[in-house]
Amino acid sequence: MSNTNKKSNSNHSSKKEKSFSNYKRRNKNKSQSSHYSKSKLKKKPFTNKISDHFSKNDFACKETGKLRISLGLVGALEELRGVTQKRITIVKGYECPEVAESKGQLKRNFHTQGLAADIQIANMSIQEVFKAAEALESISGIGLNIKEDYVHIDTRKAERLVWVEEGDEDVPLTDSNRQQYLSD
Repeated sequence: MSNTNKKSNSNHSSKKEKSFSNYKRRNKNKSQSSHYSKSKLKKKPFTNKISDHFSKNDFACKETGKLRISLGLVGALEELRGVTQKRITIVKGYECPEVAESKGQLKRNFHTQGLAADIQIANMSIQEVFKAAEALESISGIGLNIKEDYVHIDTRKAERLVWVEEGDEDVPLTDSNRQQYLSD
């Protein structure tokens, strides 16, 4: 090989090396800048929201703080809120089976399964809340508790049931007694 050939080969390889080192430098800067920009992004704060208008705290067992909730129930409540355009207060959501049993209630009911909530709606009578809930197909159990001023709703997987809670008794709501309980 002649000297001119050696020089051109060495020039060619040094160009490759420069080109490669430029490539590495550019990519190193890119990766550093993307890493830098990611670390500059604010992290989303922790939230216990489970929907637009409800949080885990709304449904948690009042005595133990434990939670079990059906997303179908949350969806039904969001639908109800959309219809009424008013704030819904969850009086009682999930209740631990042990707590229900200690109160003399069934250990396995819709509250202990995370399928039920007792609610009130701001600036609405419980009769109006009952009627609004009754208009939604997604709510399959609706109970009116006049004495304690709330409406029980649930998303049981069965035929719709409507009733009025009087003391320890659930009175089925019929056409003949409907006016008695649901007149404002």
